[in-house]
Amino acid sequence: MSEHPEEILLAIAAGSPPPPAAHEHLDGCDHCRRVLATLVPVDLDRVWAGVRAEVNAPKSRLLERLGRLLGLSPSLARFIALTPTLSISWLLAGTLTLLVGLALPGAAGLDAGSAPLVVLAPLVAAAAVAFSYGPAVDPAYSIVAVTPLSPVRALLARLAVVLGVNAVVAMALDLVIARDGIDAGWLLPMAAVALLAAVVASWSTPVTGAATGIGVWLAIVLSRVSSGGHLSDLTAGGSQVVWAVAALVLLAVVTLRSRTRRSR
Repeated sequence: MSEHPEEILLAIAAGSPPPPAAHEHLDGCDHCRRVLATLVPVDLDRVWAGVRAEVNAPKSRLLERLGRLLGLSPSLARFIALTPTLSISWLLAGTLTLLVGLALPGAAGLDAGSAPLVVLAPLVAAAAVAFSYGPAVDPAYSIVAVTPLSPVRALLARLAVVLGVNAVVAMALDLVIARDGIDAGWLLPMAAVALLAAVVASWSTPVTGAATGIGVWLAIVLSRVSSGGHLSDLTAGGSQVVWAVAALVLLAVVTLRSRTRRSR
């Protein structure tokens, strides 16, 4: 479109949608935009900036659309969707937390002396996730840092996602490989407690959520040791079902909470 489309400008001023060729012409023709500005009493520069921003906006991911469908806020849904991507931060966080789960003693090596290792495991996993998504590793750290989520709440959400995905992957590998001596059964309990901390953080403050997660984990481990029970019972088959059900219930609470807040 080389000439100035006067008829199209009049049609646009009357409310008709411009054809695709007119979009490109108006985007680069100052004369036609000035003419149209005299015909339509709006800020066309602002309108065209909004059109370009909408066209150039990144498409939402499947996980983000699923989160919005479940009722999560748009910012939280996008933040969670950006966590499990094939980036160096995601791969490093997943590897480090998986190593934390594998480093814990298996059922045969668990005793009262293993309690300190079990107590510290979630803290080490949280530190690994924080480092993986920190300024030294994550290239998008400066972008995520300006999001409305607090750093502690963001860490709790990422920790729950990383541990949850690792737990599913570990259970799938156990079913496929069925190799004795490899036990990552602690990943699911840690994921459930991290999710609990994230839920409490959404209801209260991020610090309260983190303190709740630490306190619940410490109480579970120490009560098991003080009662004379075996720590291996926390990762037994029946216990894993309980942890999985608890995680699903917490996910339902998060969904209900987000939908309630959005409806208000």
